[in-house]
Amino acid sequence: MHLRLAILACGLLAFAGCAQFPAPKGTRAADLQSAAFPKLLSFDALDQAKPPAPPVVDPADELAARAAALRARAANLRNQPAG
Repeated sequence: MHLRLAILACGLLAFAGCAQFPAPKGTRAADLQSAAFPKLLSFDALDQAKPPAPPVVDPADELAARAAALRARAANLRNQPAG
């Protein structure tokens, strides 16, 4: 049991050693120093740019039709002989 745990720990450490860590803050490659990054927008500008809400559709007619269909189905099932 201890041997398995030791092998597992060594395996995990070996995998951790293969990880690539990011460069420290403040260090950038030369091509990134002069790159044309896009301008960031404020939250207010983003909030004003959102599309208008979709129109509200009244589901009453559709629900009434579904309810009528279910009632008709229930009546049909009640009229069938038990078998």
